Amino acid sequence: MIGEQTSPVRMWRLGPWSGNRLMRASDRLESSVFIVVVALVLIMVPFAAAFGTATNTRLNDQTRTDRETRHEIPAVLLADSRAQLADTTPAPRSKGPAPAQWTANGTTHTGQVQTDPEAKSGQTISVWIDQVGNLVDPPTTGTENALAAVGSALAVWTTISSFFLLMLFGIRWAGTRYRMTQWDREWRNLGKAPGWPVS
Repeated sequence: MIGEQTSPVRMWRLGPWSGNRLMRASDRLESSVFIVVVALVLIMVPFAAAFGTATNTRLNDQTRTDRETRHEIPAVLLADSRAQLADTTPAPRSKGPAPAQWTANGTTHTGQVQTDPEAKSGQTISVWIDQVGNLVDPPTTGTENALAAVGSALAVWTTISSFFLLMLFGIRWAGTRYRMTQWDREWRNLGKAPGWPVS
């Protein structure tokens, strides 16, 4: 019984093109909406892929620009790292802030940098700076850009597909409510039909 209910043949017979006279207009409407939603969800796959490709290209262009305007230079820590380590063994290697000093374009700069928990005062580390010597984040890698692009593509496809699916569920819910109302009305009027006794 379950196999018959979910068989492709039965689904085909329940399509809006079916010649079955017992199918109501609401049934045909729901079948049409279902087909349209499935088609739209599938069509969104290449569009999401194109969006992800464009995002990856944009991020890679930004990375190239950052590598032209940002530089990695040595800096000297002015104090120990202030990373807070948990009392667990082994301790997590979370980074923490520490004051550091570096020289760029003949000017000495100081600022807070993120260092390993065991970093000590006087230790030399590497920092990224812009053209005027201010601290900046390092350029992203190609792998990071690719992961971000894939995530954005999936987010676009999931968001739009969810909207279409919610629309489908809403139409099915409204159709079910409409049919239930019709059945309830017909059931109440059953005893009032001509030729039937009223009791």
